[in-house]
Amino acid sequence: MASVSLTLLSPLFSNSSKSSLKLGISNANQTSIQENHNLICIDSKRGVSVSQRRETLIKGLALLPLVVFGGAPISEAREVEVGSYLPPSPTDPSFVVFKASPKDTPALRAGNVQPYQFLIPPTWKQSRVANILSGNYCQPKCAEPWVEVKFEDEKQGKIQVVASPLIRLTNKPNASIEEIGDPEKVIASLGPFVTGNSYDPDELLETSVEKRGQQT
Repeated sequence: MASVSLTLLSPLFSNSSKSSLKLGISNANQTSIQENHNLICIDSKRGVSVSQRRETLIKGLALLPLVVFGGAPISEAREVEVGSYLPPSPTDPSFVVFKASPKDTPALRAGNVQPYQFLIPPTWKQSRVANILSGNYCQPKCAEPWVEVKFEDEKQGKIQVVASPLIRLTNKPNASIEEIGDPEKVIASLGPFVTGNSYDPDELLETSVEKRGQQT
């Protein structure tokens, strides 16, 4: 099964006015699913990222089918800094670890998305995801991408996890990531939804493909 993880690195501690976009793609071929989706993480503000140690990391974003119960509530926003309730990262205490659970999104409550986690600065706050963007209204056959969770900081930017039906990328069932295409093709297909407007290829500064065991 194919999966996609797209990460626009957070402009933390950066003085530049441009952003760095990094695309990681993986195969979830060991997971039994009904329909494939892509999980994407985006930071909307522009700014060159600092060292990889300071990147807002996305880990374990497996591409899975999403089924949402019609009456399920959307993810709740907390008007407090995440550092007040999330644990610090064991690898970098200057960040905290957000681990998504069934209470966070309709897709996770349905068990069609594997729990995922990523690091965020402790001063950021979780934002409410509008029902129309959460995919709550169209499951289990959403034709458009939707937002899983979102966090932001007024000065540093925002980050969100986005899921997308595989059909937005290819018509081939259970396609591998290599069959879907290169990072540029994936970004061109999903960019307008992520940015909220037209996608300009000049906005893409960098892509990379990394292999970890059986994942790409």
